[in-house]
Amino acid sequence: MNTFPIRLAFPGGAAIACLLLALTALAGWGLHSPALIGAGVGAPQMYPLTAVGFLCASACLLLQLHPVRAVARAGRVPALLVLAIGAGGVAMRLSGWAPAPLSLGLGQASTAWSLPALLTAGLFVVLGAGMALSCARRTVGIGQALAASVLLFSLLTLAGFAAEDTFLYQLLPGRGTSLRTALAFMLASGATLALHPDQGMVVALASPTSSSRTLRQLMAPLVLAPIVLGMVATAAVRAADPGLDLTTMIWLFVWGLLVILIAVVWRFAYQLYRQDLNRGMAERERNEALQALRLADERKNEFLAMLAHELRNPLAPISTAAGLLKGVYASDPGAVRRTSEIIARQVDHMVHLVDDLLDVSRVTRGMIELERDRVDLRQVVGAALEQVQPLLDMKRHRLRTELPDTRVLVEGDAKRLIQVIANLVNNAAKYTPDEGSVLVAVRIRGGEAVLAVRDDGIGIAPELLPDVFGLFTQARRTPDRAQGGLGLGLALVKNLVELHGGTVRADSAGPGHGSTFTVTLPRLDEPVPAGPDDAPGPQRPTRDQAMNVLVVDDNVDAAASLALLLEAEGYRVAVEHAPAPALRRALAQPPDACILDIGLPDMDGRELARRIRAGLGERTPLLIALTGYGSDADRQAALDAGFDHYLVKPANMQQLDALLAEAQSLG
Repeated sequence: MNTFPIRLAFPGGAAIACLLLALTALAGWGLHSPALIGAGVGAPQMYPLTAVGFLCASACLLLQLHPVRAVARAGRVPALLVLAIGAGGVAMRLSGWAPAPLSLGLGQASTAWSLPALLTAGLFVVLGAGMALSCARRTVGIGQALAASVLLFSLLTLAGFAAEDTFLYQLLPGRGTSLRTALAFMLASGATLALHPDQGMVVALASPTSSSRTLRQLMAPLVLAPIVLGMVATAAVRAADPGLDLTTMIWLFVWGLLVILIAVVWRFAYQLYRQDLNRGMAERERNEALQALRLADERKNEFLAMLAHELRNPLAPISTAAGLLKGVYASDPGAVRRTSEIIARQVDHMVHLVDDLLDVSRVTRGMIELERDRVDLRQVVGAALEQVQPLLDMKRHRLRTELPDTRVLVEGDAKRLIQVIANLVNNAAKYTPDEGSVLVAVRIRGGEAVLAVRDDGIGIAPELLPDVFGLFTQARRTPDRAQGGLGLGLALVKNLVELHGGTVRADSAGPGHGSTFTVTLPRLDEPVPAGPDDAPGPQRPTRDQAMNVLVVDDNVDAAASLALLLEAEGYRVAVEHAPAPALRRALAQPPDACILDIGLPDMDGRELARRIRAGLGERTPLLIALTGYGSDADRQAALDAGFDHYLVKPANMQQLDALLAEAQSLG
């Protein structure tokens, strides 16, 4: 919908009126009718060449109103003809020569071939230039300024007609500009101003804002008031002294006042327009921000629903397995082992969910620090595939690998690169129907290492490809939530790859055609032949005698279950649930190691660690924090408080056992 209602109505009507004035003038010359040529016998006339100029001006206006852009641009041609008629007339008038059959005659000496008067020709030059410049968006403002000058000069010429037998009349109409010509110039210049009301200097008055509407209502009385004042003043002067020529001064004063008032109002209007424009932009930005907030709120709700779903999935078998252990299978060792494996798998799944949440939080806040080292990408692929192998086996996928015979060395964090590849292969396995095919390929391309994970699964719709690495996109990819997951994996992949200075992209031919994820990383150097396998890692130290371990946790079940696991591994364990008795026990009978929760009542684990270290000095045992707080800030605060190690719940028994065994071997 056009927001500027004068876009067609006024310019079109003014162009047609200008066209009719020119045609009637031509008809008057053909019919030898002075009434059609001028205002009366002896009055200035509109010559045929002048009428042709206005025909070209009307054609320019009508062409620019055409909806087809190519046709509208053709309006430059008649505009340039107007300019040429004016420039030719000025040149010949100033030189005092005109080729036959053209004539320089004016007034009684005029003919049908008379050139436009010098003033008329000059106005044609300005009007033609303004129309031509209005055809281009970049110069429309200049064109409008030229048209405005023609309009104001036409008004002054009309004032000259109102002040006959004065200097003003002799200055303007008396030089050969007819009343019909002045009216035609007003119409053509006014139409040029209104032709592009949404551009240039006119936009401040023609826009649909409330301030512009008010100013448009004020503009008519503002223009008419000085004119009426001039007419009244002229009549009063003539009545007082008919021989006194103050009329010229009055009309020049009125015209100057009119120009000043129009300039002031236009400036005021432009300022109001800018304010309305800025207000509109602010309103749009506010609406966009509100829309973004609503979208974020929707995503939050979707995420919470997904999180609840994903947490209930492992909790259900854990609850069932716990009931079986307590009752039905209590006396069946084989059933107990299978049930324990169920619990372990589901706990691992929950830990993975929580780890993903923490990693996303760290990545979005820029708090992940990479432990960089020279890494062979082939070994990283092998470690990642070991993690994902249970899912591949469960879905009976065919896994193919294409790895080079030489090492592919990159600089990075091996743990994070394993996470990247595991997430990509896990993604491929989830979105590929059972008994599908998954390919993992590594190749060298110049100074880059390229990893590709390709599947023949459900594919990705083209409209989802740009957002496939965004948070929580899994819900949109599979609305039925059949694949599970929080939709965090690919977002983590992208951020971790970029932290390594690489790139990742997704490609898919569409739904049902599989997908390919390609990771590109900077390669350290040219590949060298693979050497023998790395030496085996350090063996777990043997324990000559059982260690004394103090477990402090206000969660009774958590403390009891950890104590049972430690005792099963051969440790002697003491348990406390409050920090005060734990401190007394540690100072009275120093243990070999303390495993402390952070969120203890009355005295948190950090303060307890400080007091144990202060009380025992060199006899301070190994201090291990085991807590549900997993942020980097919490980790650093615990280490600053004197802890030797920081572990996040649930306890990884292999990691905990390794720390205790290492401490025993060093002690």
